[in-house]
Amino acid sequence: MATLTSRCAVVSPTPRSPIKILPFEVGRPPADSIHVEIIQAGICGTDPHLWKGDYGLRAPVVLGHEGIGKVISMNPTVITDHAGQPLHEGDIVYWTAIRPCRKCYYCTVLDDECGCPSNGFMHNYEALARAKEGTWATYSQYATLGPRNSFYRVSSDVPPEAYIALGCALPAVIQATGRLRKGHIEPHSTVLVQGCGAVGLAAIMMARLSGALKVVVIDRNPIRLAKAKEFGADDCINLDEVTDMGERAKRITTQVVGDRGVDLAIECSGHPSAIREGLGLLARNGTYLLIGTWAGKAEVLFDPFVVVNKALHIQGSTYGAPRDYYRASKVVEQNWQRFPLASCVTHKFSLDETQLGLETVMSGLAVKAVVEPNRKGN
Repeated sequence: MATLTSRCAVVSPTPRSPIKILPFEVGRPPADSIHVEIIQAGICGTDPHLWKGDYGLRAPVVLGHEGIGKVISMNPTVITDHAGQPLHEGDIVYWTAIRPCRKCYYCTVLDDECGCPSNGFMHNYEALARAKEGTWATYSQYATLGPRNSFYRVSSDVPPEAYIALGCALPAVIQATGRLRKGHIEPHSTVLVQGCGAVGLAAIMMARLSGALKVVVIDRNPIRLAKAKEFGADDCINLDEVTDMGERAKRITTQVVGDRGVDLAIECSGHPSAIREGLGLLARNGTYLLIGTWAGKAEVLFDPFVVVNKALHIQGSTYGAPRDYYRASKVVEQNWQRFPLASCVTHKFSLDETQLGLETVMSGLAVKAVVEPNRKGN
């Protein structure tokens, strides 16, 4: 395979301009690298924001940072994946969105690869077309994965939908819960999850796996609330049905968790307006874990006297490191039949239908949508 020709979905810096499907060429896999034929690419909530212009782009970029695919070519230097598992052509792999340099202060001293300044997960299309070295982006027929994009062999006995269902969300939640005081969600604790998109569903799953006593979810999307119930939420509150914050608090404390409040509130909605409510529902010594408010900027009002007098903890977390992707793959392999992971993928689109996929996610009709870049007819 001297030259590989691929097509990919490219978003322009101009907000809401049509998604373009453009070609690029790539040579043989360089040292320590592999070529992967992408089976499914998850549409993350970040992708529509890029298309809408909410995140300023300086140049056209290839979309997609969630992927699962089949190894089709390997440099002879590659004999294992990044966990030391033997790797061969035809194996299925799952890989990281972030690209830490592993030689900066954050990578080597703080053990915080998510803080690495070289992490950019978006690939400039013009640079890709010039270099002919391949892309790690996933809205592409083929990806090239090297030393900086850790890749892990996964079980071919598990449906690809189960891995891609929670995309980058499950690694993000695994990292975030690892930052809690005990390093995990405590057994017999009460948990509030704000928002039940992919991040919220991952939080519900991890709470259940940790042995949480009660899990309460707040959202306004009935499709996602129904899925949250399938994942094990004890109570699902629709914001459009219980519109008053005080009424929601009363329902949570009197009907579900008790007057003391919740031990852990996890912000998964991406809406700064959720923060005031989350803090207010915490019990003394409770923890507020922020995951969803990743992109954007906002100021929120809260009462610092409550934080002090209730001895609250506020913890933020930034997506997931390579180790969290590996752990996520193992969580899926061990639990895909216990939790309805594969059924989360409610919509599938060809590469040419990428823009329709983004619009569908924005409409709220999908639990999880994916792009299938190599679907017949592309």
